Amino acid sequence: MTETKVSWLPWSGASFKKAKELDKPILLDISAVWCHWCHVMDETTYSDSRVVSLIEEKFVPIKVDRDQRPDIDKRYNMGGWPTTVFLTPEGDILTGGTYIPPDQMIALLEHTSRFYQKNKYNIKSKLNELEKEKPESPTIIGSGNEVFLSVIDDLTLTIASRFDTLYGGFGNAPKFPHSSALKLALLQYFQQGHEAALNIMKKTLIHMGNGGIYDKEEGGFFRYSTTRDWSIPHYEKMCEDNAQLLTNYLEAYQVTGETAFRETAKGIIAYVNAKLSDQENGGFYGSQDADEIYYTLNLRERQKLEAPRIDQTLFVNWNAMMCSAYLLASFVLDDSSYQDFALKTVKLLLETSFSSKTGAAHYIIGGKSHLSGLLTDQAYMMECLLDSYQTTSDRKFLDKAESLAELMLNNLWSETVGFYDKPKESNAIGALKLLDKPLTENSIAADAFLRLHHYTSNQRYLEVARETLEFFSSAYRHYGIMGAIYGLAVELYLYPMRVHIVGSLKDNRTHRFLDESLRTYNPLKIVEIIDPTTDTERLKILRYPVTDVPKAYICFEGACKSVDDPEKIRKMMHWRKK
Repeated sequence: MTETKVSWLPWSGASFKKAKELDKPILLDISAVWCHWCHVMDETTYSDSRVVSLIEEKFVPIKVDRDQRPDIDKRYNMGGWPTTVFLTPEGDILTGGTYIPPDQMIALLEHTSRFYQKNKYNIKSKLNELEKEKPESPTIIGSGNEVFLSVIDDLTLTIASRFDTLYGGFGNAPKFPHSSALKLALLQYFQQGHEAALNIMKKTLIHMGNGGIYDKEEGGFFRYSTTRDWSIPHYEKMCEDNAQLLTNYLEAYQVTGETAFRETAKGIIAYVNAKLSDQENGGFYGSQDADEIYYTLNLRERQKLEAPRIDQTLFVNWNAMMCSAYLLASFVLDDSSYQDFALKTVKLLLETSFSSKTGAAHYIIGGKSHLSGLLTDQAYMMECLLDSYQTTSDRKFLDKAESLAELMLNNLWSETVGFYDKPKESNAIGALKLLDKPLTENSIAADAFLRLHHYTSNQRYLEVARETLEFFSSAYRHYGIMGAIYGLAVELYLYPMRVHIVGSLKDNRTHRFLDESLRTYNPLKIVEIIDPTTDTERLKILRYPVTDVPKAYICFEGACKSVDDPEKIRKMMHWRKK
């Protein structure tokens, strides 16, 4: 018996044109290579001859990868993966769902086809109406810093109220790590001494590290737990999640010195180095598939089976996240090989995915980049470049970050303030005509612009960051603990700690200051070496005296302290807010 498969088309103008010419609705399947139920649906529903026959006869089928096209997923997702959504030839949603078994799919295909043919002349394009709607205006309450003073208290209360005191984490099952909420909780402990906030971070990381969500055989974290106690994971492993969790465990180790956190961080890196990266050329792979049978075996038994498939696509935003985490790991774990690999990867990203006109691309396959200009890639890449500059003092990273900032302002900045998730396109298809301002990516962008301001003293970057944060100053409440990432950017706006090391790059003591500064926990720090022989203009702006020996200046809440011994800088950087 011949196997039947759907003749999937790509998301393109030609595919939508075909739907219009044939006067057929579109079946859009949004899936992911790591998604278990996507594979199940491909092997059952989309391999059923009755389903295939109906799709080929009555629909134009389009398949999209969620990781490669986050812009499409954002606009059409129906609540998970796979997403199954029926569209008009113009791209309006008719109906949809997630996983649909064969018999149910047959009924849905027949119903949707009949509905479209019967009502097509009455279905007005909502997209055109939405596109013409008046642009939104920012909701700004109060003025200046008053807008932000209640943000952190609100978010801390939200995090505390959602905290699971029994197993750590937030809420019930399914349970996700929520890395930003953990990061914000730890910062509150550091700044204000709240033991309860430290407990939220510690309890969650301990339970996760001991639970089934962490792979004790090969290292690395699975995407989420299906149970409240972290015991039964959903078995895919993602670059994005492991990058964020690596940062969580590194920061927990910085603050507490507890070896369990260090060992889990090293376990994440060991997994990523072995499975999720191209050690020879640089680059971090996207994901490893879920495989319930494989992951329930021990290491010896696993070696008899073929390992779950690894998606070797390099996603630029996730690579940038992991590079930043590796740079932090190089200081916290005192291993320069992590820094070397991170910088090798940054070089690869700049050479392969970077355009002076459109900025960073979204993903790289076989050495070629695709889909330029999305906010997520520009924002995370900018953060990564600033981390690279902070680590190496190489101005090329700062210059690239500035060029990305200018591209973002030219291509993504909205007249009503804030960044759109994608550039405007005159030939955009379907819901891609509609522009969105996502809280997460705008928060990352604001954070990056704030840091860039501190490195360049350019006031425009500070204004952009402030206006972006003000735009979301009431909307963040709708995101619950997901708003924690916004809170982290607000913290940097209100309480940055600038560490200026005035000394020659040729002097070993200058680098000891840098190492100690970067090894010391404070996610709100902006560390910079100012070499009196080459950075004369910068020195003039900051008004530091030139001395015979390297000296560090730590500035916080309008006051500066100087230190001439690298061993003392750690204590000096633990400067709590008033």
